[in-house]
Amino acid sequence: MLMIVAHHFSVHGGFSFPASSITINRLYIQFIHMGGSLGNNIFVMLSGYFLIKSTSINPRRLLNLWARIFFWSTVIFAAFVWSGIVPFSLKSAVKSLMPVTRSQWWFATAYFVMYLIHPYVNRLLHTFTRGEYRTFLLSILVYWCMIPTLTRSTFGANSTVNFVCLYSLAGYVRLYPEDFGTRRFILWGALFAVGNFLSVIAVDVLDSVQSYFTLHPYYFLEMMRPFTVAAALCLLVGFTKLKIPHSRVINTLASATFGVYLIHDSNIVRPFLWHEIFRNASFQESPYLIPYSVAVILTVYTVCTILESARSRIFRALSGGRLS
Repeated sequence: MLMIVAHHFSVHGGFSFPASSITINRLYIQFIHMGGSLGNNIFVMLSGYFLIKSTSINPRRLLNLWARIFFWSTVIFAAFVWSGIVPFSLKSAVKSLMPVTRSQWWFATAYFVMYLIHPYVNRLLHTFTRGEYRTFLLSILVYWCMIPTLTRSTFGANSTVNFVCLYSLAGYVRLYPEDFGTRRFILWGALFAVGNFLSVIAVDVLDSVQSYFTLHPYYFLEMMRPFTVAAALCLLVGFTKLKIPHSRVINTLASATFGVYLIHDSNIVRPFLWHEIFRNASFQESPYLIPYSVAVILTVYTVCTILESARSRIFRALSGGRLS
């Protein structure tokens, strides 16, 4: 989630670097941009890893998921209208009351749909032999990773299809852990991430030489690109090999991560946060961009964690522990 907040600092900050100039600030903003798709992939894969053996939808978990999304959608809308930052409109009010179906957060909607269908996805995956599962994974990676990368098309995919692909990959890791080696996979994950960043630099160089070069610098950083998928998968496998003892701090922070996303990346909060409060783009050429961004990212993460933890405590108190 820290990588995702950093990504949003980059992508929503209003930065606009000239193609002819490759500076430290430009490379840094491009580097933290990389954390978005990688972080998203890891979140989806974690769900696949833990849900692959589930046989049904957990109503309490589904209600918790919906309640978090609904709460932050309505509270943020009401707060910004009440403060006069955004004007009231009936259309916006309806959207705030229907955040999942109106896709107020693309990730939240795609994740909600994936959770609804995951028992049926599991039934399919559990019918496969190990060899059939591998063939299935190879097929979906060719269809929705390799072909889109090589042809610059979606090949019929959307966010939910991509989530199911990532879910299935992580499910295989959980069902057949013996097919994977040691925690050295963490190193492989880091190397794939470095490879991704090198692709950004390569596109920068080409773009500076030929201004009509049409490939976007972030093209290979998207969710279903080979190095992004490989990096996320290797990091997942590597961390499953670590012996991490129970930690209340880790679990407390982890329980707030989805709320951190909902708060800081709301369609209403986003422009106000990055353009009005922190004014990211004004530091584009500043020698203090890097330390400033670190301070901002940590501040946003910390404040959102506190807000989400407070919401969770209120929900637990009001529901007698049934909701969190």
